Amino acid sequence: MGDILVKISNLLDNISEWSGRIFCWLVVPLAIIIIIEFVTRSLNMARIWTDEASSFVFGAHFMLCAAYGLLYGSHVRIDLFVSTLSQKAQAIISIICYLLLFFPFVTVWLYYGWGYFYNSWLASETSISFWGPVLYPIKFVIPLSGLLLMLQGISEVIKSIVTISILSEISEEV
Repeated sequence: MGDILVKISNLLDNISEWSGRIFCWLVVPLAIIIIIEFVTRSLNMARIWTDEASSFVFGAHFMLCAAYGLLYGSHVRIDLFVSTLSQKAQAIISIICYLLLFFPFVTVWLYYGWGYFYNSWLASETSISFWGPVLYPIKFVIPLSGLLLMLQGISEVIKSIVTISILSEISEEV
């Protein structure tokens, strides 16, 4: 059973790793858009699309790299309070926090994010700006990032379960 859980966790970690590596490249078009914005404003000929496009690309980058951030522990945690506890106690608290806080939040995120995207797609919603790009591709980022975050959260819970299992086996042997 433990080997299967570890394989599932590794698969989910790989999804987060590769999605993070792919979506981190959104920084390149973001930088280009910001440079265009800077140059056009300096020449007193600002472009409407650059402001909106930079918001879209930055938002997508931030959200789509969230699972990657969770994989590498860059999210806010309660380590200050649990760092003095045993590794087993830390894993138990981690599971409790994921079950009571993380998964309900991400489930709501997925549910409403999908509806937000789907309604935008059905209506072929466009921005109210003069540029007027379609909005459903950027709104699809919301449920997609929620799904990626959910998968990584499952992996983190599996890691905690495996940690508890291994530590329990070790304590029984001693």
